[in-house]
Amino acid sequence: MLNKIRSLKSLIGSTFSRSRARIGEEFLLRENDFGTIHVETEVVRRIVERVKVNGVHEIKNVVVDSPNDKGLLQIKLNLIISQDYSAPNVGANLRDAIKETLREYFSIKDALFDIRVTQINKKLPETKRRYLK
Repeated sequence: MLNKIRSLKSLIGSTFSRSRARIGEEFLLRENDFGTIHVETEVVRRIVERVKVNGVHEIKNVVVDSPNDKGLLQIKLNLIISQDYSAPNVGANLRDAIKETLREYFSIKDALFDIRVTQINKKLPETKRRYLK
């Protein structure tokens, strides 16, 4: 009985998953006389998640779509920023850092970004401590 419930839970969990990542989808990066180079979108997603920028608390829900008709990679992500930072500035800095990283690793020159700030991480107030005598 317990095994049936677990299998049902795993079936429902994977069916109604909120993640839109397409595992195994790949796109053509280079083609020359010696052959072709393909890159999986999962690899690009992992690189995007590891980019560090001042003011970014966390990068979540990264979705990388294969290049469109214009040859541009499409990157969508949700962002949690630290308090006391400007959302437009942090978003622009993150976009530029991701572009530079993709240029270094894959020679990808440009991409379309959809960056959404979903939360501002608040600093926790400092609690007063009681000292015992």
